[in-house]
Amino acid sequence: MRLTPFLFLLCSFAAHAQLPETVLTALKAENVAPENVSVFVQRIDETQPLLSHQAAIPRNPASVMKLLTSYAALDLLGPSYRWKTQFYGLNYPKQGVLDGGLWVKGSGDPTMNTAALNEVASELKQKYNLNEICCDVVLDQTAYAKQSFDAAAFDAKPYRAYNAPAEAVMLNQQAVRLQFSPSANGLVAVVYPQWKTLIKNIDVKLTDADCSDWKNALKIKREGQTLTVQGSFPKSCGDKYIDINWLDGGDYFGNVLASIWEDVGGRWLKKSAFTIKTASVPQNAVLLTEHASETLAEAMREMNKSSNNVIARSMYLSLSRAGDETQIATKAKSEQVLKAWLKNKGLIFPELVLENGAGLSRVERISAEHLGALLVSAYHSPVMPELMASLPIYGVDGTLKSRKDSPLYGRAHLKTGSLDGVRTIAGYVLDAKGRRWVMVVLVNGENAGATKPAQDALLSWIDQQK
Repeated sequence: MRLTPFLFLLCSFAAHAQLPETVLTALKAENVAPENVSVFVQRIDETQPLLSHQAAIPRNPASVMKLLTSYAALDLLGPSYRWKTQFYGLNYPKQGVLDGGLWVKGSGDPTMNTAALNEVASELKQKYNLNEICCDVVLDQTAYAKQSFDAAAFDAKPYRAYNAPAEAVMLNQQAVRLQFSPSANGLVAVVYPQWKTLIKNIDVKLTDADCSDWKNALKIKREGQTLTVQGSFPKSCGDKYIDINWLDGGDYFGNVLASIWEDVGGRWLKKSAFTIKTASVPQNAVLLTEHASETLAEAMREMNKSSNNVIARSMYLSLSRAGDETQIATKAKSEQVLKAWLKNKGLIFPELVLENGAGLSRVERISAEHLGALLVSAYHSPVMPELMASLPIYGVDGTLKSRKDSPLYGRAHLKTGSLDGVRTIAGYVLDAKGRRWVMVVLVNGENAGATKPAQDALLSWIDQQK
């Protein structure tokens, strides 16, 4: 007898009765086939999982892949690792003038921001009694191999900040922030950072529409130094902001630096000939100052709490330079380093497919059982406190902040992931008896986005274990 799709689905649920009934019920309510779901649950002090449902199947983990990058980075680079951005001159300033341009050498700092760059400019001015720079900003991007990167390739939204690449010299993760504030007199739009040559062309109308999809109502375009934003913004949204990928990190860094230098009272000689160039710092150049980033552990909190893809890309590439800062970082080298590190820990993941370590990928793959094994290993490692502290806390912050109606409030540290056709969650759960568990749920396929109730049902099931 040939089964109808509905009967086939019912049979599928019956065939996967090892999943808790509450989880099966939640999946059935959202018409999610259990074949599309992988689950792994193991108590930290046990050697075998309590629940393993299709856990060996490789699946797209979305941003949950950041757990692998996080553990590797903490272990190989160290929680106190800092990226350095160095500022050079061809000679020391003389009589308040720096000849030969200001040279900037980066190592991939994903936390460098406008405030830090302002401090650098102020330090240069005061430390060397510097008044004028002649004539260019020269960026040394050689810490990372040259990339062929298409910001539109992933989802045809090149101006979304998450689609920016990691580069050796970065500022504000290459994003311009556009903030909207509705008022009685209309919509107020603020762009920052602001630099001298930036031209803003903002034509956004206030509407009475629902706020749920406000970002997709905007049309964003950048041509040279002109940023054009058109569309509508719902009044009901209140104050909101969107980070816009500038699409040219070198141009962005150089222009903001030039503007900041003037803001602290400096001048550019031959300003009409000012250019932003890319070249390696000459060997005989002199180091004027150096900016150290916040620690890797601090950057990881932002990366995992808010699921920041640019930080993850940078952290993944930085694995290439673990133990040797002279190495040129590539994705291939980082993959080699990461897989060798896994092997040294006895973690053999033959199904593992890596692309950028961030999970913003259609091709990355890992199984639930191996992600679970990774989390067990991390828990028993010296870097466990830093890793766990970086994860969203259930109902409290990050991507889990809205999940407040649960007895697990504040008792689970979990990384979430979502793409079209992908919903995932993984991390650590403290049950009602004070025992810690590893939990992994990977869902790929139709209606994957509707599996939050099933996730919550599994969390409650773990919480109530005897």
